[in-house]
Amino acid sequence: MHRAFRLFFFLPFLFALAAAPAAAQEQAFAFASVEAMAAKLATEAYKETPSVEGDMRKLGYDQYRALRTKPDTALWRDGKSLFRLEFFPAGFIYEKPVQVSIVDGGKEIPVSISPDQFDWSDTGLKAPPRNVSLAGFRVTFPLNRPGKFDEVVAFLGASYFRAIGRGQSYGASARGLAIDTGIGRPEEFPTFRAFWIVKPADGASDLTVWALLDSPAATGAFSFVLRPGARTVVDTHAVLFMRHDVELLAIAPLTSMFFTGKTSPARDDYRPEVHDSDGLFTITGAGEGIWRPLSNPSALAVSSFMETNPKGFGLLQRERDFGAYQDTTANMQARPGLWIVPKENWGDGEVRLVEIPSQAETNDNVVAFWTSHVPARKGERKEYNYLLVALDDEGALLPQGRVIATRAGAVPYAARQRRMAVEFAGGELDSLGPEQQLSAHVSLTGGKVMRTYVEPLPMRKSWRLFIDFEPDGKKPVDIRASLGLREQVLTETWSYVWRP
Repeated sequence: MHRAFRLFFFLPFLFALAAAPAAAQEQAFAFASVEAMAAKLATEAYKETPSVEGDMRKLGYDQYRALRTKPDTALWRDGKSLFRLEFFPAGFIYEKPVQVSIVDGGKEIPVSISPDQFDWSDTGLKAPPRNVSLAGFRVTFPLNRPGKFDEVVAFLGASYFRAIGRGQSYGASARGLAIDTGIGRPEEFPTFRAFWIVKPADGASDLTVWALLDSPAATGAFSFVLRPGARTVVDTHAVLFMRHDVELLAIAPLTSMFFTGKTSPARDDYRPEVHDSDGLFTITGAGEGIWRPLSNPSALAVSSFMETNPKGFGLLQRERDFGAYQDTTANMQARPGLWIVPKENWGDGEVRLVEIPSQAETNDNVVAFWTSHVPARKGERKEYNYLLVALDDEGALLPQGRVIATRAGAVPYAARQRRMAVEFAGGELDSLGPEQQLSAHVSLTGGKVMRTYVEPLPMRKSWRLFIDFEPDGKKPVDIRASLGLREQVLTETWSYVWRP
């Protein structure tokens, strides 16, 4: 066993062990144990975890990033496991320590870390601290080629975690739970207080992580089964216990960054676009696909998509052309889309999108989640099962044509009018010749449609829909559009809010 990992156990008297019946023996640690902890915690007053102090708390962004794990300290590196674990020390903005344990054969093995596991040379500290606490962990796996262990998921900070698939780079994040997001009062950020990582069998291609969540409003037990691949999947089981009534309980929350895109004002920057995700996509219970391009608004913007039993929703990165970003460091064209697939009916609710004004690309200013129309009440137990999928093949989610670009501008000959140019591709559109006469289905509130027309772009195997409209004063204009051939709808629905 590595010196950084210690097993603490209680050894009963031998005669007591011999006399005790089998039923009285200590039970194996399982997910039910975590659920029991969460249920008990919900009956107690909330107590915030104390922050670490000293040099670790004083580290800046660059200093913390420069703190690297030594490769020869990764857990399970000497065995035949396809997974390895590395750990994050508590410090910088990740000042709340968490408990991490390994579950091996039904037994808990608490993890502790030593300063010797890290390279401190580029942190600017005169000497490493004597002790360090855990803030989270990363999982590595031979994702892209044999023998090379790439990071596939990381749990760090509050209830945040990130996952990527083959050929992808970290971008959008997932969260265990969000509370009162975007409703005009302080948001509550639940935290994972403890993790249990089940040691996988040699050669196993999935890894199970259990987590205990805590916040003033709710507690929870989470099971995450990680399956790395071209599409990395995190099979999620969440059991929540309400400490008190909650106005907005955000299930399967996703967060991302959108700084500037195709409809944004011109900027003094060599990069045309800067974002981790460029749209919210939902598939309704009836099977309709709806695409909402993201924006960096001038004021807080909240959009709701009323839906009973959605088939899926997520924040996606559809623009995959390096030329749209021109950034060789950020690699934004390789950022994953995060897609949520409910495994049962979630009932009557809505997918909600929150867009927050941002003056810097370092801010995660976009949040998407599902929330039920049934209020969350004190003492309730709630259970949710869903898949979180990190993907870059967005076109495979629905066989219809999809929006690949949204652009906006003025109408040259009409000062009060605006023009939207929406480009569709994929699905049956790929097989249509430019002589086909596609029809546009456009609806609008907050203004008046002046004209629409569709043009083929044979060189791109796509079709572009132009919508000229006149706003009603300073009101936002909500527009929906799709393309069809005769009586058949060929594309998803484009949904957009133009704001003056």
